[in-house]
Amino acid sequence: MKTCCLPFVGVFALLAAPTRAAEDWVRYTAQPTGSLVKVEGTSTIHEWSVETKLIGGYIEFDPGFNLEKPQTGKVNAKVEVLIPVRQLKSDKTAMDTIMYDSMKEKDHRRIDYRLNEMTVKEAPQSPDAPLLLDTKGELVVAGVTNKLQMPVTMVRVGADKLKFTGSTSV
Repeated sequence: MKTCCLPFVGVFALLAAPTRAAEDWVRYTAQPTGSLVKVEGTSTIHEWSVETKLIGGYIEFDPGFNLEKPQTGKVNAKVEVLIPVRQLKSDKTAMDTIMYDSMKEKDHRRIDYRLNEMTVKEAPQSPDAPLLLDTKGELVVAGVTNKLQMPVTMVRVGADKLKFTGSTSV
């Protein structure tokens, strides 16, 4: 299976129950429901896609970041996302087996993402409006680290939940 283009699409979780980290950082942890990651690609034979609803990870915001009234500019935040490769599924078992082999699943059991930089692109016009973010980070797939930029939308879903949506090509 050859991949020439690999869009990475994700609705990273409904993150719930903010907690305080050691330095008063506000942490939201991925919940087991409400998440979806879809990976699409092309091979020499056909286009394909796989997806999973099992995503682990968290986001931590510096205590100085005001989620209620965010301002444009850089955000001091930490993000880690973990996706178990074996949880990525298509509608064909044979395709899954080939994909696991191509992703070197035996040696690299997960896809990892780590945030390097987050910027509020545009302040929301109302408390219910989505927050538009520009992010830079590293996506590790099959042991290969890819630096990427990804526009991300953050939406508040209730008082203690956040929903992130983003898409990029690798």
